[in-house]
Amino acid sequence: MRSSSFMNRLSLSWISVALYVVCFICSNILVDAHLTSARLDLTQDRTYTISEATKQILEEIKEPIKLRLYSSAGIEDMGPDYTSLKTRIDDLLGEYIRISKGLIIVETLDPKRYSIEEDLAVSDGVRSIPNVIKSSQIFLGLSGRNSTNGRYAIPHFAPERSAFLEYDLTRLIYDLSNTKKRIVGIYGDLPLNGDKTQRLPAWMIVDTIERFYETQTLFGTIEKFNDEIEVLLLAEPGELDATTVYAIDQFVMRGGRVLAFVDPFSEILNASTGNGPQPPRRTSLVTLKPLLKSWGIDLNERQIIGDLTGALKVQMKKGNQIIATEYPAWFDLQKENFVQNEIITSNLSILSFRTAGHLQKRVGTKVDWQPIVWSTSKAGIIDVAQVEYAPDPTEILSNLKTTGDKFTLVARIRGALDTAFPNGPPKSLINNRIRKQHRAKTDTSAAIIIVSDADFLSDTTWIETKNLGGQELKIPFSNNGDLVLNALDQLTGSSAMMGLRGRGVSKRRFEIIDNMEREAEKKYRSKEKILISRIKANENLIKNIQKTELKKGVTFTKEHQKNIDNARDEMLQLRMELRQVQFSLREDIDALKWFLSVLNIWGTPSLICLIVLVIVGVRSYRDKHFIVNKL
Repeated sequence: MRSSSFMNRLSLSWISVALYVVCFICSNILVDAHLTSARLDLTQDRTYTISEATKQILEEIKEPIKLRLYSSAGIEDMGPDYTSLKTRIDDLLGEYIRISKGLIIVETLDPKRYSIEEDLAVSDGVRSIPNVIKSSQIFLGLSGRNSTNGRYAIPHFAPERSAFLEYDLTRLIYDLSNTKKRIVGIYGDLPLNGDKTQRLPAWMIVDTIERFYETQTLFGTIEKFNDEIEVLLLAEPGELDATTVYAIDQFVMRGGRVLAFVDPFSEILNASTGNGPQPPRRTSLVTLKPLLKSWGIDLNERQIIGDLTGALKVQMKKGNQIIATEYPAWFDLQKENFVQNEIITSNLSILSFRTAGHLQKRVGTKVDWQPIVWSTSKAGIIDVAQVEYAPDPTEILSNLKTTGDKFTLVARIRGALDTAFPNGPPKSLINNRIRKQHRAKTDTSAAIIIVSDADFLSDTTWIETKNLGGQELKIPFSNNGDLVLNALDQLTGSSAMMGLRGRGVSKRRFEIIDNMEREAEKKYRSKEKILISRIKANENLIKNIQKTELKKGVTFTKEHQKNIDNARDEMLQLRMELRQVQFSLREDIDALKWFLSVLNIWGTPSLICLIVLVIVGVRSYRDKHFIVNKL
C-alpha cells in the first residue's frame, strides 16, 4: 500500500515537472510572438527605455535613411561586454525600424579581411580594433546616408559608452534627417577649437554642439553680431573692448539669447606654461561688469565656492609623501541640487565644477531670476588667492567654513532689460549706421543663462579619455555637455531633442562611503594640522639648540641634551598619534566595506540555500503528514 502511494506521488511529480517545462516553452513562444516590443527597464536612468525624443525624431523622418552596420563574425572573441552590446544594438535598430515605419533601412555587413565589405567600412569611416585571440581585426561600427548624400558614422561602438548607445544612434539619425541647423555664435578667450600650432585638439564641447547646431567662432572687435545668430555663447571673454561689449548689449536688446560662462578664476586660462606663474589676466567679470549690472547679476570677482559633499579626491605631494585628499574647489553635484521639472536639467545626473564662482540677484532689479543649479548646504567661500598659485588642497579643506547656505552656480534671467549704455554707443564705435540703430531697452522678454564656471566646458572637467586599439575614446563621466545642449535647446526653443541625451554616466559614486570618507578626511586634516604644528615646533627647538652650538662653539649642556631628547621623544609620540588618528577614522569605513563585500559574495548564495532548505523542509513535512494520515 505504502509502495503504491509513493509510486503514484513520484509519477505525479514527474508529470508536474514535464507540465512546467511545457508551460515554460509555450510562454516563451507566446512572448516572442506577441510581446516583441515590450520592455521592462529597472535601471535608475532608464538606460534601456527608448526616450520620447527618439520616438519623436524617428516619427518625423520624411525620407529614407540607409544605415550600414559593420559587425565582424568573431565579435564574441572580444568578451561578453561586446556580445551583449551587439545584442543591444540589434534590438535598438529593430525598434528604430518599427517606429520609423520602415524609413530606417539597416544593412548588416561582415567586413572580412581583404573583402569589399572591409573597403566599404574604411571608406565609411568605421574603424577596426585588434582581435588578439585570432590575430585579426574586429569591426563594430555604423555609417549612415540620407537622400542628399549626407554621411555620418559611428566609427566604433565601445562597451565603455554603452550607457550612451541610444544617444549615439539617434544623434546620427538626427544629423542625417536635419540638414539645416540653427546658428550659435561663440566668442571668448577659452581655446574651444584647440590650437593647431601646438597640435591641441578642439574641445569635446564643440563637437557636441556642432552635432545639433551650426557654429560661428568670432574673434577681435565686433561692431554688430549677425542677425542670423540665435544664441551667443560667451566663453570667458576677458579681453573685450567697449565696442564689443556694446555689440553684446545690443544683441540682447534686439532679442538675441545669451549663454554665458564666466569665472572668477579660470584654471585653463591661468595654467602655468612651465615658465613660472602666469601674469594676472583680466577676467570676464571685469570686462562684462556693465552688462552683468544691467542684467541684474552680482558675481564676486575674488570668491569661489568649495563644496564638501561632492569634493573630488586628488593626489598631491606633501613633504616627501604622495597623499590623496579631498579638494573642495573641485566638486560634483547631484540631481537634488538641480531645479526640478525644467527642460534645462532634463535627464541630468551629475554636473562637475572647478573653482566656480557664485551668482546672486542684484538688489533692486525686477528681472525674473531662476536658480538652475546650486551647491549643497555643506559649501563655503574660498578666496581666489588660495587657488591662484600652487593651491594646497589640505589647507583649503581644513580652513573651509561652511555656513549652511546654498550658493547658486547656474541661473536664468528673463524679462524686460534696459541697455547698459543709457547715454548711447561708446565713442570707440565709429560706424554711424550702427550708432543710429541704438536701442535703449528690449522689445521682447530677454533670456540669458549664466554659468559661474568657465572650466565647466573643459574636457578635463567632464571627459575621460581612453585608448582603445590605438584610438582615443572620449567618455563623459559627467553631464556638463548635456547641460550646454539643454540650455541651447531652451534658448532657441528647439525642444524636439530635449530627451536625446546620454542615458546615465560612466561612473557612479557610493554616497554612503563617500560621505564617511569625507568626514574622516576633514577630521584627519584638522587633527593633522595641530599635530604637525607641534612636530615642527620640536624640530625648530632642536635646530635652534644646534645652531647655538655651532655659532658659539660650545658643547651641549645636560639641560640642552635633555630638551633635545624630550623633543625627539615627543615627536615620535606625535607621529604615532597621527597614524593612530588616521587608522581610527578609517575603521568605520573599512568595516562597512568588509560587510558589503561579504554581503555581495555570500548574501545571494546564502539566501538561495535558505529558500531551498525551507522548500525541502516544507515538502518533507507535507509528505510525512500525508503518509501518517493514510495510515
